[in-house]
Amino acid sequence: MNLAITKFSDFYLAEKKGDLKKLVGKDEDEELSDTDAKKIGIKVANMEGSDKKKYVGIINFLGASCGLYNQLWKSYTKTRDAKKDNEKNK
Repeated sequence: MNLAITKFSDFYLAEKKGDLKKLVGKDEDEELSDTDAKKIGIKVANMEGSDKKKYVGIINFLGASCGLYNQLWKSYTKTRDAKKDNEKNK
């Protein structure tokens, strides 16, 4: 079962609900900042299962042309890689 977001209609429905903003306690009409993007990236990296797939799909759909994407992805990969290193060193 693949739950990642691969179509615009899926992305639109998820973002219409403000799923990324909900992760940092923002309302739908508020804008996300770079600080919010860092927090979201870290939260998503620490998720597991279908929730993680959903949010990674949303982040990937934003694409590299989006400024928030770059900050989200940087925080996500940094946290993910640190988590992998910690597990490997145990």
